[in-house]
Amino acid sequence: MRAPVAWSLSVLVSGLFAAQAASAGLILGSPVDVIGNLPVASFTGLGYGTNAYKDWGNEPYVAVNPLNTNQIVVSSFSYSTSSTSSGANFFYSTNGGVSWTSQFSVPAPAAGIGIPNDWNFAYDSNGTLHGAVLGGCNATCNVYQGSTTDPTNLASWSWTGGGTPINSAASVNKADQPWIALQGGKVFVGYDDFHSGTGERVAVSNNNGTSFTVDNAINNGAQSNFVNPGTRIATDGNGTVYSIFGVGDAGPSPGVHNVSYFLNRSSDGGVTWDFNASSAIGGILIGSGVSAQLDNSGTQASNRWFAGVNDLRCNITAIAADKTGSHIYVVTGKRDGGGTDRLFLREYHPSGNNLVASAEIMISPAGERAALPSITVLDNGTVVIMYDSFGADQKVHVHVATSHDFGATIDSDVEEYSFTPLSLLAATGSSGSNREFGDYDFIMSVGDTFFGAFAGLGNVNGGGINTTALIDPFFFSGTDVEVPEPGSLALLLSALTGLAWRRRRAR
Repeated sequence: MRAPVAWSLSVLVSGLFAAQAASAGLILGSPVDVIGNLPVASFTGLGYGTNAYKDWGNEPYVAVNPLNTNQIVVSSFSYSTSSTSSGANFFYSTNGGVSWTSQFSVPAPAAGIGIPNDWNFAYDSNGTLHGAVLGGCNATCNVYQGSTTDPTNLASWSWTGGGTPINSAASVNKADQPWIALQGGKVFVGYDDFHSGTGERVAVSNNNGTSFTVDNAINNGAQSNFVNPGTRIATDGNGTVYSIFGVGDAGPSPGVHNVSYFLNRSSDGGVTWDFNASSAIGGILIGSGVSAQLDNSGTQASNRWFAGVNDLRCNITAIAADKTGSHIYVVTGKRDGGGTDRLFLREYHPSGNNLVASAEIMISPAGERAALPSITVLDNGTVVIMYDSFGADQKVHVHVATSHDFGATIDSDVEEYSFTPLSLLAATGSSGSNREFGDYDFIMSVGDTFFGAFAGLGNVNGGGINTTALIDPFFFSGTDVEVPEPGSLALLLSALTGLAWRRRRAR
């Protein structure tokens, strides 16, 4: 017990000296290379270091059990049902992310339906893990929802409808990019529908995923769209669901589009959407701008991809709401006046039946292209944003930024990790690949603690494990602590000194 107390005292005291009065202090943990902290037997036996495919961190996602935050799931594109004799693999920790195991515990929804393609997970308030999973995709793509009370047990997984798709009948075989959000007994799954034009929809279960009885468009229906919508959803504590998506034109040149971003809200569980009359597309127009994404003509040799290795096929969108629904935050991507793709944050708040926007602010560094944003709101109101930037040093920089004034300003932006990406060929083993990191990173929170997952170059080399030539999922956590007024600072420091003296006497 001595070391944790010493650590907490030193962190708290140094944070007090560094922080301003009545402000908050960010305590950010070091990133953990998930593959690098598997058991050696798993790393070796499963071929993580020897497989030609080394892109284990592609599309990382994190889910944390609110009843026991030591239980953490990190998913990515690793081993699928088609490459194993059991289930698809995700990574699981029971000690807060210090060490990890590979769990081949997600079965195929039905015979011949390979998974995963896109997938993400969330725990409900009872500690049950839910997943929204894109299956098939050799010729058909459909969305499946499943759940388990034991992430280590293949047999405990249960699929909605016994493994039937949950997307609308019209979108069968044409669905893409599911995104999950939970509240109470409701399960929301947003997804893209490509059966006619480009549509954005949300399927809803009112009974913890047993059945999905609502599946409606979140706007005025399908539209012509030359980018992927990047449909994302989030809920507040009241069960209200919010959505964000983007619509792009053909663009002035390959991979460059003028994109308009839209915000919508459903207060009745996805049955109707409040702001369909606010625009022709349907939804509140957040803003528009030129953005480099969806470069179909790009190759590994020549492209407009992020960091030269990641085509942005998810739009550049993120959304979160606080528990009360008093503040809704959206992140979008577009070029600044100098022509650099930056990230922008905007806050909305209710006014009667409307949502009113605050001023938009830029949140990523000048001169660096930024992408893959994710956002969460802590119970204390702190807004935490994770994103990647790519600078002149040819490195990817993973940022964790915070706002304590409801998105009016960014008061801290910490570099959590940086790395030089691999070539796509080295990462994926394929000359036809176009995404080394995938369509998203992800950050979420429980109370005042946040948890993030991102793709990065491995950093472990020892004990029989070498990840320095792999793209791995990384996990980290952090919190935000209140700092007292100056008048109470001396008193607190005196109390801390007394506590340290008492612990010395107790040895």
